[in-house]
Amino acid sequence: MDQQGLLLCAKYAASPNFFGYCGPDESKSIVDHLKEEIADPELKHHLLEFETLYPYLELISRENKIEDPFDKSVVEAYWIGNSLLNRINGLDYMHFLTERLDFESKMDKKLFGKVKRKVMENGFIPHHTHHVFNIFKRTGKINSNHTIETMDSCRINWGKIIPTTLIQKSKIKSIFVETTQLVIKNQQLTIKPIIKEILIDYKGTAFIRNLKPNDFVSFHWRHVCDILTARQIKNLEFYTKKAIDYYNL
Repeated sequence: MDQQGLLLCAKYAASPNFFGYCGPDESKSIVDHLKEEIADPELKHHLLEFETLYPYLELISRENKIEDPFDKSVVEAYWIGNSLLNRINGLDYMHFLTERLDFESKMDKKLFGKVKRKVMENGFIPHHTHHVFNIFKRTGKINSNHTIETMDSCRINWGKIIPTTLIQKSKIKSIFVETTQLVIKNQQLTIKPIIKEILIDYKGTAFIRNLKPNDFVSFHWRHVCDILTARQIKNLEFYTKKAIDYYNL
């Protein structure tokens, strides 16, 4: 069991879980594991309860002949992006989408037909943001199609912390970052620069320490996930652009 991989996965899965969108009901437990930096079978069990997350990790690990789906490189590929994503062909992904995730029965027939045509003609990248932008269907506890607002919140976004912007209101602590926002312009998906308030701590959910002005951080559903390296920023930017370009095909 790759402990670093489990903890990295938990950082990105924590926010949609404690806001009640997906994953197990014991949402506080994932945050508690992160606070204490404990990667154990209990944390693994919680992450297995995300209905879309673990199947993607299995797909990436299997196609790259990596035994552990929670290997850190596999987890990073799914949430941030790396070269492991390049090995999945369109036919394999279509089988995964229909047999493993059963999206043919969960999606509107017209939307699913559009997805199928694009996958068979252009392949698919098994990256979280690519899925959010191009499968259209929210998974977990909310059964609805994505809107531009939920797509923007659900993708893994990143930004630079603006100095002297720490805000604390009761049990909520937040910062402002220079980042981007999804918009539709001329019927095409694109991004525009924006200053955005994101959460460090929402009623006891803080698990990232030692944040500094000008750090680059990733965030999911407006909550900080991690401090990013230059390589991770480059990969996240690259695969986000890929997901946008695929949407616009």
